[in-house]
Formats: sequence, structure tokens, C-alpha cells
Amino acid sequence: MASKLTDIILEAFKEKNELSLKELYAIIGEHPEFTWDLSVRKHRVRSSLYNLQKNNKVTRSGNSIYTKL
Repeated sequence: MASKLTDIILEAFKEKNELSLKELYAIIGEHPEFTWDLSVRKHRVRSSLYNLQKNNKVTRSGNSIYTKL
């Protein structure tokens, strides 16, 4: 399921080059497949972003702001 989450996050970056954590939380929250509590959703989104950073797909460009590379 983590790869599905990562795919959705990367798809969101195709529409908009720079996204905030709040925007990503909302995008994942609207997806019917992910029915996690808010705290779990936040953790998994941040974890996916960390992995994307390690793989040079996104970078942190400010407080709670991420940009696609």
C-alpha cells in the first residue's frame, strides 16, 4: 500500500510543482482507499515524502513545503 500512496503523491506533484503538507494530507484524505485516522495519515505521508527525498524525487523547499525535482 505504501507504493500506492507514493504514486498518488507523485501524481499530485504532476498537477502542481510545489505542495504543502496540508495539501498532501487533504489529497490523501479524499482518496477512498486510505481510511486512516488523521495522525496515521500524517505519519504515512511524511514517511513517503522522506523516502521520495532519499530517492531524489522531491525536496523540501520551506517549512512544510515540498517541490518536485
